[in-house]
Amino acid sequence: MKKRMRRVLGAALSLVMAIGLLSGCSSSYDPVKEVMGYSRSTVMFTVNGNDVTAGQFFFWMAQNADTVASYSQMSGATEIDWTTPMGDDMTMDDYVKDQSKAAAVFYNVIEANAKDKGYTMTEEDKADYEEQVAQAQEQMGGAEAYELFLKKNCLTEEDMEELSSVGVLYGHMLEGMFREGGEYAPTEEELDQYIQDEDLMYAKHILFMTMDSTTGAALSDEEVAEKKAAAEADLAALQAITDPVELAETFDELMNEHSEDSGLADNPDGYLFTSGDMVEEFENATKELEPGQISGIVETTYGYHIILRLDPKNAPTLNAQWGEDQMGALVDQWTNEAEVVTTEEFDALTTADFYEKLTAYRETLDPTEEDTTDVTTEEPATGEDAATGEDTTTGEDVTTGEDAATGQDQSTSAEDGAETADGETTE
Repeated sequence: MKKRMRRVLGAALSLVMAIGLLSGCSSSYDPVKEVMGYSRSTVMFTVNGNDVTAGQFFFWMAQNADTVASYSQMSGATEIDWTTPMGDDMTMDDYVKDQSKAAAVFYNVIEANAKDKGYTMTEEDKADYEEQVAQAQEQMGGAEAYELFLKKNCLTEEDMEELSSVGVLYGHMLEGMFREGGEYAPTEEELDQYIQDEDLMYAKHILFMTMDSTTGAALSDEEVAEKKAAAEADLAALQAITDPVELAETFDELMNEHSEDSGLADNPDGYLFTSGDMVEEFENATKELEPGQISGIVETTYGYHIILRLDPKNAPTLNAQWGEDQMGALVDQWTNEAEVVTTEEFDALTTADFYEKLTAYRETLDPTEEDTTDVTTEEPATGEDAATGEDTTTGEDVTTGEDAATGQDQSTSAEDGAETADGETTE
């Protein structure tokens, strides 16, 4: 649960925000009608009595179908067999439809609950939106290029603006409901329990890298020896200090002067992490310390570290991380309790028919160039959600893998990146 909303935002909200902070396509144009023959205002299903229209739903169908189709093609298939099993007694056809519905439900419950709790787009939000509109259109090559993109993904400006606003509303709820004085503000006891349950650790470090930060290649033996000597000198200076306040101050001075942590500027107060987030040597060394203690020289594949362990209760990001997790649990509850009632149009829909029509429509828009509308990069894992990486919602993290300097697993997020032992964040 700890990274649920990071995954959700990374794979769903960030996707919409990345491509949706734009405008320029007339809302009188109806790409859904061009593809499916019925209006974008057609109701596909209701969520707690609130309509989810074709204009809101078919974006997710296009994204999920593109993703599954791309992996089918990568496996060598010349034609997509939508009857291929996807686990959990699902075919690829069922999978795309089910995951697209789950994504639309997820967005709907966030939007509806934000409205019920009085959260709206502010004038500042709208101004930010318009500012990013011009920038994003310019990056895409102008209004016509963006309009083509919208058409290829069954969207109008109105649909995309609504999708994009969900991320903003989510942020307002998170900030308002879980801040001090908010409806769900944490008590000291709750934060203590959270630290214990999540096995949270908080630390700063001084890093002397023994690899080239650009290429990842190991430094020469002579350079490595110089780095170790520098680390030993800083450690000796720190070990000579007995006053805790002076130790913390001197550590910060040496860290700011000598550390080669690429994320130091963004994380001057240190890193809040849990088991498995950092490389094993870094984590084990931190666990052996009490708050306020420094380590010896800790060697990892990436260099020499001197670690200062801190009290997690003093981490500036603790409340925010707690809020994210609590918000994730709350959205889970809203989603699980939602009453979803489908319509005849939804029940009759198949991915195979939709994607055949969408592909033909895209060819009429740009018949001379190879279609490049697939903007998703997440791998559809069997039985997992195409937006969250969990079993019953939509998808996986957009980006996963190991950090180039630490080996830490990366899970991207629209709000914050996963922190690494060398200080890098993966946004």
